[in-house]
Amino acid sequence: GFRSRSTFKLIEIDVKYKILHPSISILDLGSSPGGWSQYSANKLTDKETVIATDIVPMEKIDNVEFILGDFRKYETQKLILKANLMKKYDLIISDISPAKTGNNVTDQYHFYNIANEILEFSEKGLKSKGTLVMKVFMGLGFEEFNKELKRMFYKTTFFKPKSSRSESAETYLIASTIRL
Repeated sequence: GFRSRSTFKLIEIDVKYKILHPSISILDLGSSPGGWSQYSANKLTDKETVIATDIVPMEKIDNVEFILGDFRKYETQKLILKANLMKKYDLIISDISPAKTGNNVTDQYHFYNIANEILEFSEKGLKSKGTLVMKVFMGLGFEEFNKELKRMFYKTTFFKPKSSRSESAETYLIASTIRL
């Protein structure tokens, strides 16, 4: 009944790390087709709404407000923050993976460009005691990214869900408490 197989990865992360709570503000970056937004919205009270954004349209989900746009663009960032009454989010989730070219070096470069922009946006959009959950690919660029993570967050951990393909280089970052 979920929109994407990746929802099972978020479920595993939530079961292990207890990231979703009934009354938190949630931003889903790269949300389409909406599996993570769908699962997250079901964990919230009826008063709360997940804010979701992507460059690809997403079909309507109850208790999810969708913003079509690139979170890296200033105008989209304004809409994302406005949707949460100009407050920072308790939780930012992202399962973003750029289109693959087949060239591992190029693919890793594109991925870590986006990953670093998620970190940069987290400084603006995540509460100081908030949590960031995002897909990460092990490989070229990871060590540098990990150094930046440790500079930015007090707590960082990586988790490979059982629902992830064993041959995949993907794992998930769970980071919390931004260093001010």
